[in-house]
Amino acid sequence: MDAVLESLGLSQLPGDDSINIMEQFQEGSQLMVVNCYPQCPEPDLTLGMPPHSDYGFLTLLLQDQVQGLQILHREDWVTVKPIPGAFVVNVGDHLEIFSNGRYKSVLHRVLVNSARSRISVATLHSLPCECTIRPSSKLIDESNPRQYKDTDFASFLEYISSCEPKKKNFLESRKLST
Repeated sequence: MDAVLESLGLSQLPGDDSINIMEQFQEGSQLMVVNCYPQCPEPDLTLGMPPHSDYGFLTLLLQDQVQGLQILHREDWVTVKPIPGAFVVNVGDHLEIFSNGRYKSVLHRVLVNSARSRISVATLHSLPCECTIRPSSKLIDESNPRQYKDTDFASFLEYISSCEPKKKNFLESRKLST
């Protein structure tokens, strides 16, 4: 997070958004998810995980050597080839909102494999559920107007409970009309 804040040009001075966000991040949540995608004789008939973006700030993913993770890049699904011992770092919806769109949340999915099972371990890092996420005031000005509404975990839960599973796109619901 220090590197992310530095890349956004946010200094850690008293009263700065970055100090507040780092304090909140320290008190935030970390969720570890272990996924096992069994081999599937007909992988074209199912997805291991449907397209989604991660709700929080950052996700660190450790995957085995079986391909399956794909990201949407310029309207095409691109396979993320596993690198032994390396983490995949996904930007989440909260970081896109906080950065006022400078960082982009990653739409991704997981395919199953016909020959081998796949295992991944993800750690999702977020602010506390009671926090309100908003664009940093230091990243909004006349040439870079605010692009997102404030959001919180309650808004997220309300949104996902009101949508058809294949049409969930929470981040789009938080964008301001331009």
